[in-house]
Amino acid sequence: MGHPADVSRGRCFEVGQAEPSVTRMAEAESGPLAEGEVLFEVEKFAFSANNVTYALLGQALRYWDLFPAEPGWGRIPVWGYLRVLSSGVPGIEPGRRAYGLCPMATHVVLRPDRVGRSTFSEGSPSRKGLSSVYNVYSWADPGPHEDALLVLSPSFWLSFTLDDYLARNTRADRADRTVVVTSASSKAAIGLAHLLTRRGVPVAGLTSPSRVAFARSLPLYDQVLPYDQAESLPADAATMVDIAGDAALRDRIDRHLGRRPDIVIAGGTHGDAGALAVDSPDERTAVFSSPQAIPDLAHEWGWALLDQRFRAALESFAAHAASWLAIRRHRGLDGAAAVYQRVLTNADSPAEAHLIDV
Repeated sequence: MGHPADVSRGRCFEVGQAEPSVTRMAEAESGPLAEGEVLFEVEKFAFSANNVTYALLGQALRYWDLFPAEPGWGRIPVWGYLRVLSSGVPGIEPGRRAYGLCPMATHVVLRPDRVGRSTFSEGSPSRKGLSSVYNVYSWADPGPHEDALLVLSPSFWLSFTLDDYLARNTRADRADRTVVVTSASSKAAIGLAHLLTRRGVPVAGLTSPSRVAFARSLPLYDQVLPYDQAESLPADAATMVDIAGDAALRDRIDRHLGRRPDIVIAGGTHGDAGALAVDSPDERTAVFSSPQAIPDLAHEWGWALLDQRFRAALESFAAHAASWLAIRRHRGLDGAAAVYQRVLTNADSPAEAHLIDV
């Protein structure tokens, strides 16, 4: 095992918890690894609007607990590939490669627990009570198309689990009626539209005016409207999936459709944690959580079958996305900081995805 007595933990990009536009580059501490700790080098990670949502909802949904920082500062979790540099855990040797959550950093120290042939869990006390989705890491050898899968996979879990939820819970008399999806230009919404279209379900999308043209260019939506034209949605819409997390918008659509649609609150891309709550819950309204749905599906199907079905659906979506997705590569944490500011200010194109080679 033999880890060095003193190791550098590198640098980490941090944002202000109260004001996410305030950022800094922090020097991580140096010191010996404790027994049970493993130092990983961060190879590369994906960054998208989904990660900005993690920052905006960091306090409300405990994203800051994944990688604790000094009071007032937060380390945004991102999905990436890591390689073992030094280990204080028997059976985990330097050079092994893993996939999972990491901070926007050059290095990260994890406390692997339940180490198996294909996965391990992260057992840091700060993560107690968080969904296993955030705490499970997969051992990962390099593979074909891994960059495209890396940038699409995190948001596609929401797409995949939402599609399964809708397939199970939509009443038979509504199965072929329109599903309205907000934040239609987001990759999670596009992935959901891809899966719904494959099942023959018509989809209408709502997005910001500057992104309507992009969403309309995709062969997935039967109709795409800007948010200020929500009252022009088709009257036969049976279900609204709110990925934006916009309570006022939900109320407008609900009134327009005569309070008939089922409402699934499934995200917070607009960054309002309060909009994810339901003041007056009823049988028509559900709050959906992919981190809760994934363990439930794994329990029902077994992880091997869930992983097989997810990967088959993801590869189908990645093949579709090849016609419009542009992966932008950036070098180092300084490149990551510039990408963060672009995405935070909505200056990014919805057709872009970012990959940072650390």
